[in-house]
Amino acid sequence: MPKSPTLTFLGAAGEVTGSCTLLETEHARILVDFGLFQGAPSQEQRNAVAPPIDFRRLSAVVCTHAHIDHCGRLGMLARLGYDGLVFCTEPTATLLPMVLRSSANLQKVRLEEHRDGTGPDAVVLDPAPDPAVVAAQQRLEDPPVLYTKGDAERVSRGIVGVPYGAWRDIAPGVRMRLHDAGHIIGSASVEFEVVHGASRVRIVFSGDIGPAGESYLAARGHAPAADVVVMESTTGARAHGAPAPDVDGTLRKVVEDCRHGRRTAVLPTFSVGRAQVLVHHLARLAREGVLEDIPVYLDSPMAIRAAELCVQHPSLLSSSARAMIGAGHSPFDFDSLHCLWSRKHSLRVAGREGAGIVLAGSGFCDAGPVLHHLENALGHDRGYVVFTGYVLPGSLAESLAEGTARRVRINGTEMDVRARITRLHGLSGHADAPQMCEWLAGSGHSPSVVVLNHGDEAARTGMEARVQSVVSSSVAKPAISQTINLA
Repeated sequence: MPKSPTLTFLGAAGEVTGSCTLLETEHARILVDFGLFQGAPSQEQRNAVAPPIDFRRLSAVVCTHAHIDHCGRLGMLARLGYDGLVFCTEPTATLLPMVLRSSANLQKVRLEEHRDGTGPDAVVLDPAPDPAVVAAQQRLEDPPVLYTKGDAERVSRGIVGVPYGAWRDIAPGVRMRLHDAGHIIGSASVEFEVVHGASRVRIVFSGDIGPAGESYLAARGHAPAADVVVMESTTGARAHGAPAPDVDGTLRKVVEDCRHGRRTAVLPTFSVGRAQVLVHHLARLAREGVLEDIPVYLDSPMAIRAAELCVQHPSLLSSSARAMIGAGHSPFDFDSLHCLWSRKHSLRVAGREGAGIVLAGSGFCDAGPVLHHLENALGHDRGYVVFTGYVLPGSLAESLAEGTARRVRINGTEMDVRARITRLHGLSGHADAPQMCEWLAGSGHSPSVVVLNHGDEAARTGMEARVQSVVSSSVAKPAISQTINLA
């Protein structure tokens, strides 16, 4: 009997980050994603421990998209002995080298900062944080340097962009097809067809699935019919709700608050995905004359490059974004938008007064240019901070967003929190739980098994109940290092 295909889960099983799954067949070994574990320093140290597989024997690597929790360890491949190809969509093939080079540089800088005591400083002083949280966030070891820019370049030379919808033979007895996942530009669900004796087994990895409804991206489709579906469950414990929040309406209010209060609003944002959503909404408001003389600053070189990439792939954009391009306008540019490429310009903007909007990385408020913008904004009455997405539990960002922080320290400067702080809802890049089930059921076929990953236990339990209400499949919730037979 031929060897049954198997899946071994080496990350993002019972947790949200560190995506890494090994597909093994009788004649092939394929790694799907190789992402960073993120969170506390103890989580980051896990990245330095390679999964227990022989990378020299891999037939291929497939990357679903260019978010760091799915691709951030790809730069390690050369050091681990893999010199083969990395398959992904064409937009991702452009983004990945930039992301890996940036990650390599950040790893080097963080090590230097840790050793000389100049690392980012962003903590809540009042109320005093939970000692257990402080202990968990305390870094006792040097942060790991997983790869260098040279390593990233070596891996990048093996990246191959594959068009959506085209079958591609990637290993003996295995072919692959990519489907638009609607999460970020270039994101994909991956469909494998594996030869197993006289039969064929279809396996689908959802990757991260984007929400339904208006976006800068084209509407995604449903899951292809498959025998096995490996499905993310990030939002399994919640639904975003209906009706959807009025993002344009909320942004209009932010603009008016800036204008009438002569405030500069600081919006912490993630560079790939969230930044493009925000700029697209603001571009529409600019076309309607809402912004008028309100300057908008995009303080993230990666976000600027990602927006440029979107325009290079208009077929992947929404009808409204394509209409703007057809009318001669970029959906990610407008007269009052200023792109900041240097720290010098970023610091100059951080010290400005008057009405304005700053979109600054990083969204977690733990590093990056957003910190000096917050340092300038939080300590005075005209400060204005608008959170646009997920905040890490126990972090400065969570305390600010929840309104509990009274006094903070940022980069050595202590201040009382006097700024106005609000949240902007409706920008999640993930489909909610009902939308995920709609994506799954849309194939019209019940897989033999649905495997839930990329979710904590509460999320996977919630998603399990929803899945069983729409398909007759069995549901698996594997643990780290667990192997599942597929035939």
